Amino acid sequence: MKNSDKPVVLIMAGGKGERFWPRSRTNSPKQLRKVYSNKTLLKETIDRALTITDLDRIFIGTNASLKKAILEQEKSFPEKNFIIEPEGKNTAPIIALASLHFQAMFGDPIQVVLSADAFIDPVKEFTKTMKLAIQEAEEHLVLLGIKPSRPETGYGYISTGKFLPKGKSLQVKEFVEKPNVKKATGYIKKSNMYWNPGIFIWKTSLILEEFRAYANDILAPLENGFPFKTLGGLGQSFRVIPSQPVDIAIMERSKRICMVPATFQWDDVGSWLSLERILPQKSGNQHQGKEVIYHNSSGVISSVSKDLVAFLGVEDLVVVEEEDVLFISSKKGLDGIKDMLGQMKKNRSLQKYLE
Repeated sequence: MKNSDKPVVLIMAGGKGERFWPRSRTNSPKQLRKVYSNKTLLKETIDRALTITDLDRIFIGTNASLKKAILEQEKSFPEKNFIIEPEGKNTAPIIALASLHFQAMFGDPIQVVLSADAFIDPVKEFTKTMKLAIQEAEEHLVLLGIKPSRPETGYGYISTGKFLPKGKSLQVKEFVEKPNVKKATGYIKKSNMYWNPGIFIWKTSLILEEFRAYANDILAPLENGFPFKTLGGLGQSFRVIPSQPVDIAIMERSKRICMVPATFQWDDVGSWLSLERILPQKSGNQHQGKEVIYHNSSGVISSVSKDLVAFLGVEDLVVVEEEDVLFISSKKGLDGIKDMLGQMKKNRSLQKYLE
């Protein structure tokens, strides 16, 4: 395949990752940190993207303050391949802005939209699924779907219909946002229900058409000022744009969508609890580090650099060591991490541990 025929990939990497504190900080959020492997989450995503396209066709959507930090880590990444958003307004505005850039640079390429905070395994199945989805993107806005493995209440679901004529993708009947436990338990038993991992594939002309049809209040301010000569000019347009995820702005309204079932394992690396599904288990516990011993202990997630960590008579703990912070929480207590960080922001002596 010629370089010009390969897809253009947008990696969205602008989130704060507060639920991964203290590893994730304002100036070094989780996508720039090693969470489940010896690579950063962003590097894992770039390497996956390289299985379907070339480096010069991979772009990172983020804010101006993180661009420098990313380039310090990824020294071979093209400095011009950034889509900078002046403020975070969810996924629809950055996708619309990127689409205008890709149209100006490449004409009408197939786009692949990825987030920088996912666990995907094995990579060869990701590549296989993406190649099928890219074929479907000539005529559709394509979603990927993940077969649920548990009654997850934190994910969106996709209800599907019949296979389309080519037999590679399914009709999308309905989107269901974050169901309760009872509904999520029922979805596991249904063969037509899938998790929505937020991986999208589409032609640039097609997604721009759908923005004009369903979310022109997002596209028009960007299109009218494009190409922006300064970040300040872009900021003025962004201020009048509503903050919306692309799922709500476009995907739940479009009549041109379909879904390709994924053949890989996927997980949203959203909080420390996600590691109990990703890391290998030892006696019902997960550990990142050197030596560890558990005695009458279970359900522990730990990421500690000490030579030996010993757990005695404890259950359902999360223990994370950084150079300047030791974080200990019950698993249930993790729901309050954002409230805790909010209190720390108000205390001048503690603010340095958030940066």
